[in-house]
Amino acid sequence: MSTTNVIEIVRERIQCHFPLLFLTTHEENRWESELATMALDMERGLVIWTATDGAAPPLDSHAGDHHRPADFIQQITAYPRDHVFLLKDFHPFLKDPFVIRRLRDVIPTLTEQNKTILLMGPDSTVPIELQRDATSLELPLPSLEDLRDELRELLIQRQHQGEANLKLTSLQEEKLLKAVMGLTTKQVQQAMSRALLGRSKVDNDVYAALIAEKKHMVQGSDLLEFQELAEGAKDIGGLEALKAWVSTRAEAFSEKARRQGIPAPKGVLLLGVQGCGKSLTSRAIAQMLAFPLVRLDVSTLLSGGLGESEKNLRDVLNLMEMIAPAVLWMDEVEKGFAGVGEGGSNDSTMVRLMGRFLTWMQEKKAPVFVVATANSVAGLPPEMLRRGRFDELFFVDLPNYHERKTILDIHLRKQKLNPADFDLGHLSDKTEGYSGAEIEQSVQTAVVENYNRGGSLDQKEIEDAIDDTVPLSVTMEEKIFELREWARTRCRPATPDSRVLQMLEEEHREKTGEAAPEMFNLIDEVIDDEVNDDFNWRTMLAEGRVQAGLLEYVSEQDEITLAELQKAVTGHVEAEGEFGLALRADPHVVIWHGMSAEIAAPLAKLISDRKLYLHPVSGSRYGDAAASVPVPKISALTDTRLSKTAWLPVTISAIAPEEVDERLVRVARMKLRR
Repeated sequence: MSTTNVIEIVRERIQCHFPLLFLTTHEENRWESELATMALDMERGLVIWTATDGAAPPLDSHAGDHHRPADFIQQITAYPRDHVFLLKDFHPFLKDPFVIRRLRDVIPTLTEQNKTILLMGPDSTVPIELQRDATSLELPLPSLEDLRDELRELLIQRQHQGEANLKLTSLQEEKLLKAVMGLTTKQVQQAMSRALLGRSKVDNDVYAALIAEKKHMVQGSDLLEFQELAEGAKDIGGLEALKAWVSTRAEAFSEKARRQGIPAPKGVLLLGVQGCGKSLTSRAIAQMLAFPLVRLDVSTLLSGGLGESEKNLRDVLNLMEMIAPAVLWMDEVEKGFAGVGEGGSNDSTMVRLMGRFLTWMQEKKAPVFVVATANSVAGLPPEMLRRGRFDELFFVDLPNYHERKTILDIHLRKQKLNPADFDLGHLSDKTEGYSGAEIEQSVQTAVVENYNRGGSLDQKEIEDAIDDTVPLSVTMEEKIFELREWARTRCRPATPDSRVLQMLEEEHREKTGEAAPEMFNLIDEVIDDEVNDDFNWRTMLAEGRVQAGLLEYVSEQDEITLAELQKAVTGHVEAEGEFGLALRADPHVVIWHGMSAEIAAPLAKLISDRKLYLHPVSGSRYGDAAASVPVPKISALTDTRLSKTAWLPVTISAIAPEEVDERLVRVARMKLRR
C-alpha cells in the first residue's frame, strides 16, 4: 500500500472511534510528519510521548510525572476531547502487567471522548489482553512517488553544491528508484548520495552500488544469501533467446506497464545440463532487471521444531516482499523439493512448504521475480511446472559452435589474453559436447600449466588442456540424453537454435572451413516456425544439403518407413543404388536396402548422432515395398548375433522412443546387393 492509502486507513479508524492502533515502522520521523499532517487536517489535537521527553505538550506542569508510561496513560483521560496520542517505542512497557491494565482501564473513556492512542515502533506484537480492542497496521516503506521526490531534492542539492548537472531520462530515473525501493527514506538519501557522488552520468555501476545497499537487509537472515552482481549478460556466451525474453519482461516491471494493467512477470524456471550457465544467468537476469539478487537454499528452511519450517518460509517471503523489487534465486530447486509429488516420499512438512510457496508464487503482488534452476526433472513436482507458477520454462543445453566461440573469447579475455591470437573456430570444434564450465576450466588449466613452465600461452597448450578434460556429456551421456528428450517438447530453448540449423552449419564448415556468418541471424525464424524457402527440405536437397534436407523432411512427419522416405526424396536427389543400412552391433541385421550412397551415408550419421531414431515395426507397415526385400524378415532383435542376413522393419522419426535400444543407434552404410 502507498503512504496515502495507509494514512486514509488510519484516518477512518480514528473517525470510527478505534481506541488503540499499533503502527509498525522503522521510519519514525517520516510517519510522525505524516500523522501530524493528518491530525491537523482532521482538526484533532496531537500529543506525542516518549520515555525520554515525556508528553509534548504536557497536560499541565502539576499533572504528575508524565515520563512514566502508566502515569501518562492515566493523564490521557484528562486531556480535552478529540485528541490523538502518538506513543513512540512503547512496546518494551507492554511487558508490564500494570501498564496493560491501565490501557484496558482507559479504553471505555477513549471511545467516549473520541480519542485514539497510536503506539508506533518497530515491534507490532499486541499483548493477548489487548487483542480484542487493538488494531495492528504495518506502515509501508516509501513508495515510488515518495522516492521520486527524494531523488529530485537530491539533484537540486547537488547543483547547489557545485557538482556536475545530472540529467536523467525517465527510464534511468525509474531504474534508480526501483533499485532503492525497500529502503527507508534516510537510507535512500544516503545510498543515492554515495552512488552518485562525483558522477556526471548514470551507468550500471550506479545501479549495482544502489542495489548493494540492500545487502544489510538480508544479513540478519540465516536463510537468505545476498549475491553480488559482478556478471552481466555480456559474460554469458549465447542463450540469446533467454536474454531477449528477460529483456522484454524487464519492461513489464515499468510504471508505464503497471498503469496500463500489464501483469508483472512472476519468474522463470531454468532447466539444463550442469555447468551450462544457469547460475551465471540468474545473476545476469538480476543485473538486467537492476534488482538485487537473493539466493535461497530450500533445504535450509527445514527445522526440527513443530511449525518452525513453515515459519521460516513465511519469514523469507515477507523479507523478499519488503526488499522488493528483487530477484529470488532458488538454486537446484529439485533437491530442495525432493520427495514431493509422484513417486516421492511425500514428506508432510515439505508438501506444506511447497504448497505455501506455489500459492505465494501465483498470488504475490510484490515485484519479486523468481529464478529457479534445476539440473534434473526427476525431483520436480508437477505442480511446479504448471503454467501460472512460472512465466516460462527454459532449457539450457550444451553450447553450440557459435556459443563455444563466444565462451572461449570471454574466458581468454578474463585471463588477459588476446582471442585474436588463437584459432577459436578450431578450439570450438574440439570442445563439442563441452559445457561452458568445462571450457572455462580448460582455459584456466592451460594458463596454470603455462605459468609453471613460463613463456606465452599458445594454441597447442589450450588444445592439450581440452584433450585432458573428459566432458560430462561423455560420463553422463544417458542422463543428459534423457533430460534433452524430456525438455524437447516441454521447454523453450534458451539458445535460438534447431537441429536443422546445426546440421546446415556443420555442412557449411565441412565445405568451407569456416562458420556461415548469416546462419545465426536466421535462427529465430526457424525456432518460431517462420520457415522460409531457404529451409524447405526440397530446396536443401536441390542445393546439395542432403543431410539437413533429410532431417527437415523426417522432422515434418510423425513416423515414416525408409521406403516412404526414399520415395519422397526421389526426383530431388539420387535415391536408388546398391547401398543399404545395417546395424553396427550386428551387421547381418539390415534395416533397408537399394539406396544410393548420397542418402545412405547422411541417414547413417543422423541416426548415429541421435538426431533421428529407429522404431521397430511390423513388416506390414511397409506394404508392397516389403516384397522387394531379398532377405528373410525378423520381428525383433535377438540377444545373439545372426548367422545370416535378415531384414528388421523399422520406421524413422525425429522423436525418440521411451526406451532407446542402443543397438538401434549405431548404424552404418553398407554396400548391399538387391
